[in-house]
Amino acid sequence: MAKKLNEERSRALNFQVEESYKKARTNLVYSLIKKGCKKILFTSPLKGEGKTTTTVNVSRALAQQVNTKVVIVDCDLRRPSVHTHFNVNPQLGLAQFLNDECSVEDIIAHTDIDSLDIISYGVIPPNPSELLSSEGMTELIKQLEKIYDYIIFDTPPVNVVVDVLPIAKLTDGVVLVVTHNKSTTPEFNKAVSLLKRNESKILGIIVNKIESVDTSKGSYYKGY
Repeated sequence: MAKKLNEERSRALNFQVEESYKKARTNLVYSLIKKGCKKILFTSPLKGEGKTTTTVNVSRALAQQVNTKVVIVDCDLRRPSVHTHFNVNPQLGLAQFLNDECSVEDIIAHTDIDSLDIISYGVIPPNPSELLSSEGMTELIKQLEKIYDYIIFDTPPVNVVVDVLPIAKLTDGVVLVVTHNKSTTPEFNKAVSLLKRNESKILGIIVNKIESVDTSKGSYYKGY
């Protein structure tokens, strides 16, 4: 009986998580009413906020729309992890393109979703800030805009390194990912202040791991 109850709660939780990502997708779509490719950057105040998981799942939700092509670019050249969510070899990727060692076609990797591709980090370079702020990044975006409806950038925590800011200037907006009962008000305010000083448009905030109500049992469990 207990096992069956746990399975039912697990299914309910998974459904709720999936629906939450779909709601985030809808909010993003209506936040960016523009023709052509939309470019969205995901960041967080600090590490461990669930940023990459959120980036991947919102991108999956976007790619499930009809006639919508999405690419995730792993711009966290210090602690990359997008490739771990997919069966993708990260050996050739963003760093090599920015060093002018290969073409865009060489670094695009396909995923289990037909309309969702990723560009992994490639190698961890000694100068990530310089690479990410180079003309090569601008050129990469220009080429990807011709192929995709959405370009999603997974970046390092904005309060930790400056890598985020030059990329944010090239995008249509930023989504800030924070964690319930973990992210502090000072760190959140610092992240918002940095993005505003950079003249970045904040599209919204996604709060991870809030307490969600299981209405069927009247109890609480961890959700999104």
